[in-house]
Amino acid sequence: MNDVSDMSGKTCLITGGAGSIGMASAKLLRSKGAQLALVDLNREALENATIAAFGAVPDDVLLIEADVSLEDDAKRYVRETVDRFGAISTLFSNAGNFGTVAPIADYPTDIFDQVYKVHVRGAFLAAKHATPHMVAGGSIIITSSVAGLRGDP
Repeated sequence: MNDVSDMSGKTCLITGGAGSIGMASAKLLRSKGAQLALVDLNREALENATIAAFGAVPDDVLLIEADVSLEDDAKRYVRETVDRFGAISTLFSNAGNFGTVAPIADYPTDIFDQVYKVHVRGAFLAAKHATPHMVAGGSIIITSSVAGLRGDP
């Protein structure tokens, strides 16, 4: 029986790769043997986080700048991942942005739209374009906000 913690030869695609959750996940998955495609809106932040985590950008880590809320960008980051590593074993849709804290009656609609585009549309586009390139039995993980676990006025 294979060790379930062995990710050797598996490709993991992580959006929000420059953030703390994305990079912590990248470090863990790579320590288990996975090759990684890390996606983030800001290329410089992605490079800096990767270098801080690994000392350099390793050959088994692909960095991709993309806006997860744009369909063409989602198609591109999936294509670049598959072109470099082959089929995707794990999709971790982790990109997120912070809106604002305000009562719903005062919440700015434009801020709501920006958060929705990244959290909901971005996760949908990631799954839509990655699933045709995933191995049988692959995994999709979508990060959710702590706001879903508590209520605020």
